[in-house]
Amino acid sequence: MVKAFWERIDDRIEEALKKRGSIYFNYADVIFKYPWLRVYNAWLMWDAGRSNHALIHVIGDSHLRPFLFKRPFLLHHISQATAYNLNKESSYSQSKKYLNSFLPHIDKRRDVLLLVFGEIDARVHIYLQYEKRLKKTSIKKLINATVDTYGVTIKRLKKDGFAVCVHGLPPAARKDFESDLPFLGSPEQRSDISRIFNVKLRDFCRKNGIPFIDMQSIAADEQGFMKKNYAADEVHLNGRVVPFARRIIVKAFGDTKNFAGTRR
Repeated sequence: MVKAFWERIDDRIEEALKKRGSIYFNYADVIFKYPWLRVYNAWLMWDAGRSNHALIHVIGDSHLRPFLFKRPFLLHHISQATAYNLNKESSYSQSKKYLNSFLPHIDKRRDVLLLVFGEIDARVHIYLQYEKRLKKTSIKKLINATVDTYGVTIKRLKKDGFAVCVHGLPPAARKDFESDLPFLGSPEQRSDISRIFNVKLRDFCRKNGIPFIDMQSIAADEQGFMKKNYAADEVHLNGRVVPFARRIIVKAFGDTKNFAGTRR
């Protein structure tokens, strides 16, 4: 009975925070991290306004976790968002709605926008669609379609005047996942999908003059799986990737953005 009560409270908090596009992961995060993150983000915004130092607004799914409380990264979380649906007017995660709600708070002249999407597409949805379509549509075509639809949003943001960069996919985990889904690829299949997706996304960004942070270049082992020293858990990268991302962003935008005081 007590557990059911707290589960209802948890559900209500989750729903309320999702409506505000919060970085919600679990109940403990709401109690221990979320209030402090709000304070930290408010301080970042105040300091940026005072000093004109650039902020890096990280918008994405749970794979923005490594950037928690890391200056000058300011996080905007969209739960369960996919790269494929990011440009849809209506999707389960309402990702386009949340993305658009964050944009007015970004100073185009001063700040940088870092997009973090695609891991869940590569880990789950591409192989799922491959099986659901009876393998008549190749995995490569499904990857291309996903990157192309993601690219529509990326190009729109650049056209709208944002300094955009893209977070590449993390390497796949070397394990079999339990899932309620009818189809889930093997670790080797998921590793191949992640690698191909990452290359396609990297090539798209290079073609369109958009800085790309290739996480697999530092965090993947020889078989394409996530290195243990870069793993926060079975899916997410840890904070070791943050200096790498920061260096690429500063190098890409350092001539036009003020990154003074940013750790390198």
